[in-house]
Order: sequence, then structure tokens, then C-alpha cells
Amino acid sequence: MQRLSPYVELDLRNPFVSSGIGYRRREDMASTNGVSVPKEIQDNYTFDLGLNPSDLPTFSFNYGHRDLYDENRTQQNLSLDDFNWSSNYRSVKGFELNYSGSYNMMQDLLLVSENTSLNNAVRVAYSGKLPWQEMSYQTNYNFNMQNSQVTSKGNNSASSYVPQVGQQLSLVTGSVSPTATEGQLGSFQSLNLVLPQGELPPAVPKQNNIGMSFPAYTEVSTLFLAVTSTTSTTLSGAYPSVASLNNYSGLFTWQIYTSEDGLNWSIPPGMALQVRAGHNPAAPGTDPTGFVFTFPVLRTRYIKIVETPVKLTAPFPNDINKDSIMAANLQSLTVLQAAAGKSASSSSSGGIFDFNARAQLLPNVSYDFGLVFTHAETAQSSFSTSTLVNNGVSLAYRVSDAASLNGRLTEEFSLDPEGKMRNTLTYNAGFSLMSLPTLTHSLVYGGRTEFANGQTAVNNSVFLNNSAQLYKGLSSVVAAGYSTTSRSTGEQSETVTFTFGADIVPNRYLTTSLSYQDQTGQQTGGGHPDSKTFTRTTAVNATYRPFEALYLTGGYGMTMQNDRENVTLQNYSIGWAPFRGGDLQFSLAYNEALDSTGNQKTRSLAPSLRWNIRPGSSLDASYSVQHTDSELSGSTDSRTFSAQLRIAL
Repeated sequence: MQRLSPYVELDLRNPFVSSGIGYRRREDMASTNGVSVPKEIQDNYTFDLGLNPSDLPTFSFNYGHRDLYDENRTQQNLSLDDFNWSSNYRSVKGFELNYSGSYNMMQDLLLVSENTSLNNAVRVAYSGKLPWQEMSYQTNYNFNMQNSQVTSKGNNSASSYVPQVGQQLSLVTGSVSPTATEGQLGSFQSLNLVLPQGELPPAVPKQNNIGMSFPAYTEVSTLFLAVTSTTSTTLSGAYPSVASLNNYSGLFTWQIYTSEDGLNWSIPPGMALQVRAGHNPAAPGTDPTGFVFTFPVLRTRYIKIVETPVKLTAPFPNDINKDSIMAANLQSLTVLQAAAGKSASSSSSGGIFDFNARAQLLPNVSYDFGLVFTHAETAQSSFSTSTLVNNGVSLAYRVSDAASLNGRLTEEFSLDPEGKMRNTLTYNAGFSLMSLPTLTHSLVYGGRTEFANGQTAVNNSVFLNNSAQLYKGLSSVVAAGYSTTSRSTGEQSETVTFTFGADIVPNRYLTTSLSYQDQTGQQTGGGHPDSKTFTRTTAVNATYRPFEALYLTGGYGMTMQNDRENVTLQNYSIGWAPFRGGDLQFSLAYNEALDSTGNQKTRSLAPSLRWNIRPGSSLDASYSVQHTDSELSGSTDSRTFSAQLRIAL
């Protein structure tokens, strides 16, 4: 694959005004099995204007026009216009007022169709403090209104991806947290989808829960998870190429869960999930890349993706950091369809009011209060509201320099759009002790009692974690836990977890790691047959670097489950970079992975070259060859060449 991307930009910047115009052209050329495919071309025209007056609202305006087409204009021919504007006021301490709007129009000149969308959003926020009991508070209100329309002007039907307004959420679950089927997601944070190469695989793999909540029941059929990665040759938070993400797409495991209350999750019946690397379907030609999830239409108030972090295999593309692929944001979409010669439209509006306060009752005791009120209305559903109120008391007490106690008691009440009430009481306590500078322990107890729809569910868990630095270069982690859940329907479940991990560094050239995990579960009652499950995983990894220019790594892992055949995975890598630190740098990486699933074997070879022409200017070139044999999918070969020239004027 070859890419040519010339551009020109003119900017005017000063403290009061900023403006600029630009043009960028991108041509992608590729061949498959020696046969060239039509060149893909993208022309981008941009204009922006910003005003930043002192003590007055700021204003910004951006316009972009894009033409996306192949050289013959037979496979793709799109014309897109994007208008974006915003204003912000923060001159009063603690007060913030934001307004933003956008208008987007996409014309498909091949299908003779047109998609338009208009969005307006307002946010008002205020925060402050009261002298009484050292009380602080913050409140904000967000309102969003959206209108979309798709029009077919020819003899074919037309479709459009419409973003659904919702609140992004996330949660990392592990050995001391709820499982994927239970747990309330918190405010969104960027999560790492991979395990850093130097990190021990946790004995009970942590899971990334990335989801959205909607003010009312909403139809969703597509999710787009944008990701970023940071490498030595890209800017912080840069978007990897779709080709690079495709190389690793087979390593990830994904599952979709939905919920009616945001606490109890389940996989929708008949879920047929398809995942691919790509761009945002609602914004063709834009930079963000990630993973696109498509599935049959779901009508839900809560939806999430659950992913278990994995280690990437070498060689690593220039635009992906082997230790970091970060989930940047999640968007939910639905498809709006128009018949031939017809139009279809969709509209929605919604708001979220959020109030939080905290008071320090005693030096070691604090009280929290929270209120969330949401409202929503769409063209397909009437006006609806939901309310969530929570109260919590927290304790944090240091017994000594080596020991500390903490605990929390929270009561939560919610009323959903259908008028169903839920009341939940959560409680947890923890004790941590550093008996020696190299030996630490923690004992954690957690519980939750939930009353909803005339039924009761009780969950309790206790976990003991120990970590020790036994000798210089030898450290270990040992943990064990027990959790139980019982419901008024008679259903009961128990889970026992054991964890062991060790890092062994006998010298500065060799690093090894060992891990073992065992999780056993039992379910009884509730009108279901009794069942027992177990998952056991063991892994060993080693890295040998006799000198800076050469490294060798190898790993072996096995997973055993009660209802599946044992799975083994072997991975070996060699890396060589003889001219480190010079203006001309060469590296060579070889990797071989063996997976017992389908007796799959993957081999890859990737030489790369970097020439630092002068400060700020460089040339990067890389070539990779990959061959895969599998009893399930047969043999596949892929070859990729990339080159990038940077010149600072």
C-alpha cells in the first residue's frame, strides 16, 4: 500500500483571534495478489475562525468540505459538508456555560441520496464550597437536541447512521469487583485494551466494561469504539491505521450486554455480533479509527461492550504501541432507512441534571449525596423521565504508618421511565497492612442488597491479597477470594478464586514471569439445573536481552475450562536493531505464534528503516510479511509496505 498526502495550511493566531484555511489531498494506492485496485482519493478543504475576547463568551466556527472517491468514481463518490460552531463562558468563578451546534450534509453521487443532521447542545455548570462542615458541591445540566433526515433521489433505497444521545460509562472488573453480568458502570475513562508486555497476566483476567446509558429506551444496532495509540513515531493519542488494527483484530474477544437497571446485565438472546476495524460509520473519511460493532436492533436503556485485555504479538506496526491501545470514546448508532424516491427523518431531545455534594463530618468520616434526573423524547416515543438518588458515608482511618482501615455504606434509590422502583444498599470494608517494607496484605469485604420488582438479591464477597518482594529480582502475588449471590427466586451461586503470580529477574539480561489462575463456580436453585464451572489458566513468559540491539522473547500459556477443550498458545519473537541511536536506524523483527484452536500457526517478518535526515525531518519505511495456517480458515498471506516522509520547514 502506498499513500501520498500533500497539504497546505495558512494560519493567523494571536490572543484575540485565530483563523486558518487549508487543503489536504490523500491518495491511497494498493494491490492484491499483484493486481492493482482503483486508487482511493480524498480532498479536504477547511476553514476555521475563533474569537477569544476578555471576560466575554468565546466563539469558534469550523467548516470542512470533503470529497471521497475512487479514481474511476465507480465504487465511491461522496461529497460531505460539515459546519460546527461553539461558544463558552467562564468569566464567573465556578460558573460555566457552553453551547455547541453542528450541521452535516453528505451526498452520495452514486446512489443519488442525501443525508443531513442538525445538532444543538447546551451545558450549564456551577460548583462551589460552603464553610459548614467543609461542604463542596457541583451541579450541571446538559441538554441535547438532534434532527436527522435521509432522502433517496433515485431508484434505490438510502440509509444513514444516526448517533444516539447517551452518557458514556466504563468499569474495570477483576477479582475484587463484580463480574460482567453484575455491577454499575461509572463515569467514562479511557481504558487500555491490551496488557503491557512487561505486565503479569492477572490470575483472574480483568475485563474492560465500556458502555452507554440512555434517558429512555433507545434502539441501537451499531457501536463505534474509537481507539488511540502512542508510539515513538506518532503524536500522543494518534489514531492507528485500519490496516494495523486489522492485524490484531483476531486477538480480541468482545461481547455485548444489555441491562434494564444498569446493575444486572445479560447477553441478548440470539445475539449475532460482527466486529471489524474501521472508521466511524456516521462520519466517512474522518480520522478516528477503531472497532465497529454491528448486531440486530436492540431496544434498551443500558448497553456495554465487555473485553478482556490481551497481549499483542510482534512485529508491532509503527503506529501501534505494543503496550497501549486506548479506548478513547464510544458512540451508539442506529440506521435510518428511506425507500426509493422517499425521505425518512428522526428527531430526539434529552437532558440530564446532575447534583453532587460532599461534607466532611469528622476528620475521618465524609458524607456524599447525589441526584441525577434525566428526561428524553423522540419521534418514536413520548416524553419520559428517570430519577436516581444516592446517599453514602465513607470512613478512612490510618491505624498506624503500616496499617489503615476504610469502609463505605451507600443507599441508592431509582425510578425508571416505566415507574419501576429499585432500592439498593451497598457496603464494603477493607484493611491493609504492610507487615514488612517488602510484604503487604489487604483484606476486602463487599456486599450489596437489592430490592426491585418485588424481589431481593444479596451479594457478598471477601478477598485476601498478598504481595511480597522476597529477594532482589524476585517478587510474587498470592490472592484468594470467595463470593456468593442469592436471590428470592431461590437461585444461589458461589465462586472461589485463587491467584498466583511471580516475576523473576535473575540478572539484567533475563526477565521471566509465571502466573496461575483458578476460578470455580457453582449455581443451584431458581428452577434451573445445578451446574459447576471452572476456568484454570497458566502462563510463563521470558525475555532475554544480551545487549541493547538484540532481544528474544518466548511464552507458553494454557487455558482449561469445564465445557471446552484445553487451549494452548505459544509465542516466540526475535528483534534486532544494530544501529540504535544513529541517524540511520534499522530493525528486524520475527514472530511465530502457535494456537491449538484449529492448529493455527502464524509467522511474520518485519524489517523497518528510519532515517533522521535533520532535526524535525525523517523518513520511515517498513515492510511486513505474514503467513497463517489453520485447519479452520486455511492459509492466508499478507504483505504490507509503508513509507512516511516528514519535513519541517
